[in-house]
This record gives sequence, structure tokens and C-alpha cells, in this order.
Amino acid sequence: MGKIILEVNNNKTRLSGSLKILNQLDKDFAIRHPNAFFLRRTMGRGWDGKQHYLTQAGYIKTGLLPKMINKIKEHGHDVEIHDYRETLPKPIMPKIIGEHTPRPYQEKAIKSIINNHIGDFYFPMGVINAATNAGKTTIAAGIWEAYNRDVPAILLINDGDLYNQFLDEIPKLVGKENFGYIRGKDIKFNKFTIAMVQTLTRRTVEFARELSNFGICLVDEADLADNKTYKRCIEKLYNTSVRVGLSGTIYMSKLAKDKLKNENLRCFLSDEVFTITKREMIDKGFSTELVVKIIKGNIKPGMKGSYQEEYKNLITNNDDRHLVSAKRTEWNLNKGRLPALIVCQFHEHIDNMEKVYREYFGNKYRIVTVHHETKNRKQIFQDCRDGKIDILISSFIVKRGKNLPLLKYMQNAAGGDSNETISQLMGRMERKHQSKSKSYIDDLWDDGYYLKRHSNHRVVYYKKEKIKVINYAKR
Repeated sequence: MGKIILEVNNNKTRLSGSLKILNQLDKDFAIRHPNAFFLRRTMGRGWDGKQHYLTQAGYIKTGLLPKMINKIKEHGHDVEIHDYRETLPKPIMPKIIGEHTPRPYQEKAIKSIINNHIGDFYFPMGVINAATNAGKTTIAAGIWEAYNRDVPAILLINDGDLYNQFLDEIPKLVGKENFGYIRGKDIKFNKFTIAMVQTLTRRTVEFARELSNFGICLVDEADLADNKTYKRCIEKLYNTSVRVGLSGTIYMSKLAKDKLKNENLRCFLSDEVFTITKREMIDKGFSTELVVKIIKGNIKPGMKGSYQEEYKNLITNNDDRHLVSAKRTEWNLNKGRLPALIVCQFHEHIDNMEKVYREYFGNKYRIVTVHHETKNRKQIFQDCRDGKIDILISSFIVKRGKNLPLLKYMQNAAGGDSNETISQLMGRMERKHQSKSKSYIDDLWDDGYYLKRHSNHRVVYYKKEKIKVINYAKR
């Protein structure tokens, strides 16, 4: 039995001890790069095709500390921890957050961070995996409140609509006198600051001193944080010892290609410490019950060899499938399930669907399309929230940060093979509203060499969320 000494600061942890043990840990904390075959030419001779998270100098990112300690003990070795982080005020769970009394699960979520330990070692880091309607603003504000409002907090945001929502909600929770914001030319640092990462990443050098003052970092839509935009911001938040990821889809993918992304996120945010699922939110009455129907879409033969060509021919440019989509939408609208959201993946698909829908419905309904290049998309989503649109045909721009509570029917006409995307799209239909007791989702199931496999995967994803699934495509 040996001993590993861990010297911990906010960002890195240094390991020292037996070289034999460290070599073993290096192997444990190495992940094969999914593009290793193609990268060998640029990485130089001798590269083993893996990403090593324990450096040759013996450092790991502190977010990996729980995993590292467990692995050391798993090998039968002892751990000695030296803590070089600044001491935080003793946290106390707030009874009131703004004017809100936290729900029981929100209290558990906050406590999962402020009371988090690895054995006896205090470790206020982790991911809160919260489904739609869980109240992320309340949880975020509650974590800040727990430290007696003494530790400045920054909340990183990626989506403009969500920023506007937080701009309205957060001051009510933390007090206008404590509220700050960073977007475009609107800059005000304060005790609790929300920041658009697109603005902050361009000005990290200018704001280096202000960013160094933050002790709490909260990352919204944390599953997106493994990119250059977020990383530039995170690197300047080196004095944050409380680090929290807020997401409903983080670490969801178990595919080999996503192992590096998941581990990179753990480096800064660490492991998942709290979860509340869609099913739990529905059962508690905070989210709308969902009914998913699997509808036969494409019936043409597949095209082995090119997924892109198969998708384009069998989905994007398939007028027969577009007609199936329109007829299925009509069936739901006749049931009073209006407004409706039709989701496509590519702009060409949206254009083709719009043409078929306008020919099929004429002037009976107000049909609007939206995607990333639509100039008035902010107004379009506001009109959808206000019930001024009957059928919205949208790209995946709709899947994050869009609060559209009036929606009663959604059709996934985009296909796809992403568990995260399916979960996010379901979230658009989970918003509570007095006008509905259930929301209805149709998913167009497709034949094809690649598409059939993807369609089957989506059925599994829906069922995994413990949502009622009616599989008409198999009848």
C-alpha cells in the first residue's frame, strides 16, 4: 500500500508519491481520442492516440478530484490532502430566496453544492442536472445567498432569450442593489452578475481584475461549456472555488465520441451531484404531462454509404414525407392542439416544409418559419409566446432557452440521433399553462440504412424519460 499526496487549489491539483502509482493513474485518466487515426500526422511520433488528464508534471484539473480520489482508493492506496484554497464563509441554507420559499427539491439541489464533501474534504463543486421548470434561477440565487451574500457570483449565459429572462427574474431573487449584467455595451459588475459569454470572451483581458474577484461561478446550459468561448471566460475565473454547472442534458451521451467532451466538462465543473428528472417534475405537478406518438414518415429504401445523401433525399427533399407531416399536423390541430411547433434541422428542409404547408393549409392558419439567419426571430418567438402564431416551423434554434408555454403540439420532423437534442426539444412542451393538461409530440420515424437506426434510438430515448410512447409506426 502506498500514499498519494494531493495539493489542491481552485484550478489544479498536484499529485506526488510513488512513480509506479502515478503511472497507473496516468493510464486510468487517459481517454482515446475519437479522431486519433487522423491526428497522428499532426501530433508527432510516439503519440499514443490518447488525451492524458494527468500531466507529466503530476497535475490534474481540480474538477477531477472526486474521480481521482476514488481511483486511488480503488487501487488500495491512501490519500493525504493539503488544501491551498481560500476559506469560504460557512454556508447556511436560506429559508427565503427573494420572495420565494425554495421547493423541497430546490433545497436539496442547493445543499448538494454547499454541503458537498469528499470524505471530510469540503468540495463545493458539481453539476445540478435539472429538468425543465426546475427553477434554475432560484437554485443559482440560493447558492449565492447561502454564503451570506459575501462571495461575488457570476452566472455565465449563452442564449440571448435566456439572458433576457434572467434579466427580469434574477433581480427579484438577489435584490436590484446586488444585481449586475454584461452584454454588449451594457456592463455593470456587482455581487451577483449575469454575463453573456459572447460579450465576456472578447473582453476577458480588459475585465481581468473584475473577473478575479468572483468566488462563485455558475454555468447555465453547462453541457455547452466545452468550447473556446466558454473556456476563455472560465480561465479568467481562477479564484472561483464554488463552481456549479446547471443543465438538464449534461453527461447524457455515453457514446465514445463524447467521452472527451464529458471529461473536459468535469475538469472545471466536476461530477453530477443532484438530479431531478422530467418524470419527477411531471409527477410533482411542475411540468406538463407528455404523450409521444411515433408516426411513419419516410418509406423509401435507404442509401448505404452516405448519411448526408440519405438524409437529403429521404427527409430534406422528400415531398411525400412533407405531406405526411402536414396531414399529421392537421389531425392534431383538429383536436384543438394549437399552437403547433414543427422542428426541422436544416434551412432547406424548413423552406421545403413551408412550401408544402402553405399549399396544403392555404390561409387557414398563420404559418411562420424561423432559423438562425431569420432577422426578426426575437419578435417571432415573442409572437409564439403570445399565441399569435398557429404553426411555427423552426430549426434547432428552438431547443434551448425558449419559454413557449402555449404550445400544445410539437412534431419532430428533423430525425436525428442525439439523446440531448430529444430531451431539449421535449422541454419546449413541458411548460405549464392553464390552457392545457397535456402536450402532444409526434416523431416521424424513418426507414433507411442510417435513418432507421436513428429512429429506433429516439424511441429508446423517449422511453428512458418514462414518457408514454404510442408506436404507430410499428403497426
